[in-house]
Amino acid sequence: MEVDSAKWDSVMQADPGLQERLKRLNPQGYPATIKGDLLCLAVKGKTPLVVSWDGAKISVSRRQAKKPFISWAISQAMFDEVFSAKCPPVLVAMNNDQKNITAGADHHNGSLVVSFMVMLQESRGGGARA
Repeated sequence: MEVDSAKWDSVMQADPGLQERLKRLNPQGYPATIKGDLLCLAVKGKTPLVVSWDGAKISVSRRQAKKPFISWAISQAMFDEVFSAKCPPVLVAMNNDQKNITAGADHHNGSLVVSFMVMLQESRGGGARA
């Protein structure tokens, strides 16, 4: 799983739309984005890639996740296919791999995690954002 996590970290921190979504409040006026690990992308036999939010900053690291909102266990072959230049959309891959995904139910946090995966897909494959 060759991923430049520092590059991905930098790309996500520099995206103003993502930053706005991370800081969004729920209807009761509380933060809508949970603090802690939001995404754990676990390739068998490798240290997982974890995206976390501390309430002020998003970060990407390689470590074991602590109660991630979404955890996706993925094979190296699937990772290489999904996060390559000629990959299918992330959502197609996720829909085909449901048994390997565990997720919380909150729509806001779920859509943020999908955004993280799309950004990784784009940064790995060199695709432009639509």
